[in-house]
Amino acid sequence: MSVKYILTAFVAALILVSCGKKQEKPVETAPVEETKTEPSIHRLPQYHFTDSVQVGQRTYVYTLHREAVDSLGSVSDEYGDHYVNTFYTLDIKRGASQFYSKRFTKQTLAGKLPADFMKNGILDGFRFFRVDDGKLVFSLCVSYPDSDLSSPFLLTIGPDGSATITKDEFMDVEPDDAP
Repeated sequence: MSVKYILTAFVAALILVSCGKKQEKPVETAPVEETKTEPSIHRLPQYHFTDSVQVGQRTYVYTLHREAVDSLGSVSDEYGDHYVNTFYTLDIKRGASQFYSKRFTKQTLAGKLPADFMKNGILDGFRFFRVDDGKLVFSLCVSYPDSDLSSPFLLTIGPDGSATITKDEFMDVEPDDAP
């Protein structure tokens, strides 16, 4: 026998062995248990912010405080998660004296807020926006939790302490000096 014949037979045997049907063990699968997740209860974290703004010769120091409170109720999303409603307190001092103080909830906006936001939204934004013609302007917002759906408002406080709330029709407009 020639070496060529032996090599050819050996290669053919390897091919037959490698192409032969392998016996596979059956794969055992465990039954899948359906896991139900409990709906979560979400609360915005407590927030406290103080800053000042100069209007003419007067300095106004404002403080914003936010808190989620169970007594204000909650809203649910499509997954059954609950979001506790919040309140914001705005305190403004002019010099050493109290100038303005008010607690805001979603209900504060009830006459101006669309019904779907009243039912499904939380008051989740409040910040100083700008000075406009000697008046302090704050923006506040009711939003569907964890979404981009929002209903924005402007709170304008005059030099006499009078306040008006209007729908913000130009939410995307920032003051020129905004960061």
